[in-house]
Amino acid sequence: MKISPLIIEAPDKLNYNRPWLKSYNKNTPANLVYPAKTIYEMLADSARESANTVALEFMGTKTKFKKLIFQVDNCAKALLEIGVTKNDAVTICMPNTPHAVIMFYAVNKIGAIANMIHPLSAPKEIEFYLKHVDSKFILIGDFSFINLKKVQKHLKIKKVIVAKISDFLGKRMTMGFWAFEGRKIPKIKYKENELLIPWKKFIKLGINSNKVIKSKMRPGDGAVVLYTGGTTGIQKGVLLSNDNFNALVVQCLAHLNDERLGEIKKDKIMCILPVFHGFGLTVCVHLPMCVGACAILVPKFNSTIFADQFAKHKPQYIAGVPTLYEALLRSKKMKKSNFKSLKGVFAGGDSVPIELKKQFNEFILKRGSIVTMQEGYGLTETVTVSCLIPNTNDKLDSMGIPLPDMLYKIVKVGTTEDLPPGEDGEICISGPTVMLEYYNNPKETDKVLKLHPDGFKWCHTGDLGYMDEDGFFYFKSRIKRMIKSSGYSVFPNQIEEVINKHEAVSLSCVIGVHDKYQIEKIKAFITLKEGYTDSYRIKNEIMDLCNEYLAKWSVPREIEIRKELPTTLIGKVDWLKLKQEYAKA
Repeated sequence: MKISPLIIEAPDKLNYNRPWLKSYNKNTPANLVYPAKTIYEMLADSARESANTVALEFMGTKTKFKKLIFQVDNCAKALLEIGVTKNDAVTICMPNTPHAVIMFYAVNKIGAIANMIHPLSAPKEIEFYLKHVDSKFILIGDFSFINLKKVQKHLKIKKVIVAKISDFLGKRMTMGFWAFEGRKIPKIKYKENELLIPWKKFIKLGINSNKVIKSKMRPGDGAVVLYTGGTTGIQKGVLLSNDNFNALVVQCLAHLNDERLGEIKKDKIMCILPVFHGFGLTVCVHLPMCVGACAILVPKFNSTIFADQFAKHKPQYIAGVPTLYEALLRSKKMKKSNFKSLKGVFAGGDSVPIELKKQFNEFILKRGSIVTMQEGYGLTETVTVSCLIPNTNDKLDSMGIPLPDMLYKIVKVGTTEDLPPGEDGEICISGPTVMLEYYNNPKETDKVLKLHPDGFKWCHTGDLGYMDEDGFFYFKSRIKRMIKSSGYSVFPNQIEEVINKHEAVSLSCVIGVHDKYQIEKIKAFITLKEGYTDSYRIKNEIMDLCNEYLAKWSVPREIEIRKELPTTLIGKVDWLKLKQEYAKA
């Protein structure tokens, strides 16, 4: 049965108990057939079919698919001109801009590996990322170059391609950008460093090139490296294949396989999540590029910029981390927005507090939306989302059910022993989006990818959770985040859910801090919503809530109110930084 240009239902190829199938949308197949193509080939197919459709919108500049593929092909030839080969890794150190998208597909076309890193990485982080994959070529924003310059002498760089936001702006927008941001960026002296080449000059190399691209990259080959602390808490490069990325696209489309999918080529998705993260790169960029839809590139997130872009473009899909949605609820501009255009709202990257989900659903429903937030779960080791709340049955405290062809199970921690529904254990994942390996790190790979007695290769996530009788999965805590207090196992997420019930709480984070009697005592950090100032009263009310909903050993011993909480590079509340702060105290 043909469902869309990319989704074909396959025969039942998984002889495996999947209780979640009964909760699938009636049009969503359980098993799929995937295209045997590279990441670039998926874009090329889409560009042929949707040549005159807008692929990218960036700060007032629109790029149609026929122009995008032309730019990608020229970029690929330019890479050959500067000496990039199929054996190289090209580092992309950019925010959400057309440069990043073009380079991502161009690198894939020539058969090299795209090494995706945060544009605000510290100098030593940049050094680590480039050395990790032996990358000698880098695309970097002019605003980030100063950090690369500090460690350049320690690297074997052959060419630095320098991008400017204004490369893709009209005259008016360029002037505006210069007035507010551009003038703050240190001027780069290209003549003093022969390794540097500005983006526009680099692209001309491709336009004037006679090089013929003969890539032998196969769909199953490694194509992208993304970085994660991962399931073992050590910074690692996750090597993902063309098949991994393309499989996730097909799975997401299958999950959405209802009336919303019919006009998808006319749809737009807000690309706020960064392209160095699997969620942003796959769901917000590669997916729309594969189906002829439009990605609205937002290079920097704040609630004002989001509100302006949302009002201007009226996108059908938005995806973000919980802190993004929390910020939107506080935005005065968003309160004036109309949400009738929405076909999907997706949240991932971290657990979504139940209260936040309820508040956001109520917020958009009051303003015309007919959809509600769908929470997902995944990790970089599976590209990104691999489990998602179905739009037909939202168990608010669940992280959803596996996408088609993805297998989930719960095992006894430290073993490969399956556990029955309702029992807590480690969440394990198997399926076509599971990574190839940790790049050049077999020891860490073997800790996470394990062959089980059932014959499947499983990714051990390092997360605690359980499955109910219906096949819905529930996240409890990172195994390494679990607090041991007075001999009891305490789950910070459960405490945070209770704290977030209080009307004054904006964000919360719970950690265990050293205590000579309890081993670890429970401490909660919170930020308050605008207008709430009575700290003493709020702390007492939160303690009352905790005493009502939590076992005695799970009640925080301390509550600290802060103006803000530390966040990770993608906007998660960074509990590890708080933990480290107290370890040093």
